[in-house]
Amino acid sequence: MAFYAFGWANPEMLPELISLLYQRWEYGLLFLVFFVAGAWVIYPFFSRERSITSVLVSDHGNVDITIDALDSLVKNIAIEQEGVIAISNRIRAVDDGVVIDLEAEIYPSMSIPEISRNLQELVKSHIEGTTGVNVKAIKVLVKEISKENEKRIK
Repeated sequence: MAFYAFGWANPEMLPELISLLYQRWEYGLLFLVFFVAGAWVIYPFFSRERSITSVLVSDHGNVDITIDALDSLVKNIAIEQEGVIAISNRIRAVDDGVVIDLEAEIYPSMSIPEISRNLQELVKSHIEGTTGVNVKAIKVLVKEISKENEKRIK
């Protein structure tokens, strides 16, 4: 069909092609296999699985939170840390909690070990206190040291 749409094929060839395919189940099966294989390859690009982690399990049921919601909480609290200009993160659900990877841009006049330690403590206490999700580890990568004065969330 693309050949016809771009004018690369002769219009008189279409009726002949259709008559050649009529009642040829082998070609139909081959087209279906190609269609399913193409859909299987393309599907992951259009669907995003929402990972969740458990917050509370009680007699009344379960309370879960999405990783996207935790991501928002982490970004909002981490950017408030003194010395942090920009922050980006990645959260992974593990067996009994989450692991958080932070990438930070900080001011050059600040102590990197102090900012990192404070950032870890701040994020851990905020996430555990707000959601009840167990934070197994927080890894901080200082990706850039900047002189900018405006805070950004990436």
